[in-house]
Amino acid sequence: MRRVQVDERIVGKFSAKTIYNQTGRTPLVRRGTRIRPSMVAALQHRDIRAIWVMDEFFPDIEVQEVVRDETASVTRRCLEDIFRTARESTAPTQAQVLRLSAAVKSMVDDILHNDDVVANIAHLRTWDNYTFEHSVQVAILSVLVGKHLMMTEDQMVRLGTGAILHDVGKVMVPQEILQKPATLSDEEFDIVKQHPRLGWDLVHDGFQNIMPTSSIVVLQHHERLDGSGYPSHLKGEEIYVFSRVVAAADVFDAIRAERNYRPQYAPRRVLQIMQEEAGPKLDAAAVQALLAHVAIIPVGEIVRLTNGLLGAVTGLNAGEPLQPLVTVVADDRNVPIAREEIDLRGTPLQVDQILNDWPSGLEERAREFVQIRRGR
Repeated sequence: MRRVQVDERIVGKFSAKTIYNQTGRTPLVRRGTRIRPSMVAALQHRDIRAIWVMDEFFPDIEVQEVVRDETASVTRRCLEDIFRTARESTAPTQAQVLRLSAAVKSMVDDILHNDDVVANIAHLRTWDNYTFEHSVQVAILSVLVGKHLMMTEDQMVRLGTGAILHDVGKVMVPQEILQKPATLSDEEFDIVKQHPRLGWDLVHDGFQNIMPTSSIVVLQHHERLDGSGYPSHLKGEEIYVFSRVVAAADVFDAIRAERNYRPQYAPRRVLQIMQEEAGPKLDAAAVQALLAHVAIIPVGEIVRLTNGLLGAVTGLNAGEPLQPLVTVVADDRNVPIAREEIDLRGTPLQVDQILNDWPSGLEERAREFVQIRRGR
């Protein structure tokens, strides 16, 4: 199975997981369903941009996500409820915060009970709402870091709650600025830079009797150790430890994602940015935990290697973010070849590019290739 972009190329493929609406309550496409053209249009209409499908090349790959689908759905519902309230410039109610805290607690439980040394988090988002999906991803990443920094369960819940709300202030930023398909002007960026304080103003009252450390994350997640961040230009230990963790997770998730103003960064560039910012700007321990325990190139991704070979990631190596196990299926001209699993660890090879789908026609050529080999 693999995660793919929702477009006409998924017609004829089989859904590998049941697809729910954004509330997580109503199934839209059940597991095992063959995708029809009308389903593609319906999914796109509901802003669903990526789904799990059965992979013809690797039908036995079962991608285990670090947080269960049920947990993620409940968390999304709670977050959407708070975002809806925030759009009305109203602080979250105590009931909303308690429901969100319970959802984050379930997220923490899932992560604590996951024994994988390296967490598998797909790079394609499910929903076509960057701020919303990014908030969920940053919460998962932050809790994973908290786990490997030996935080207590209570600390991880407070960390995760702050992380999932870190961008709530963006609901008050004009959407035309957030969704602008180009680099922001200085004036537009100044408006975006107001979102930490706007978020603080929204949630501080709602959190003051429950978990004030979570609301500090909302205010400080763009501060940097060297004082170059915003809104208060804090430095070093002036920045709360939860905020430093969320800042690292925020950057890591942002540079892994395709944005409306730039294509997705290559895995090597993701690693380079994180390593360059660890210490001067971002907390080095948080960055180290991310790079050691979160896959930059998750299992199931279709990849092109630096020597041109094409394949899929079928295994991970702890501590080697750019050198997973890759099973190659085609050469640099997309011509099928005999399958071979290559452990990139200890080789000069790296993943050069992550693809959203197999090249056009490759699956048909691969079937012909297998038939010819069997007919020898």
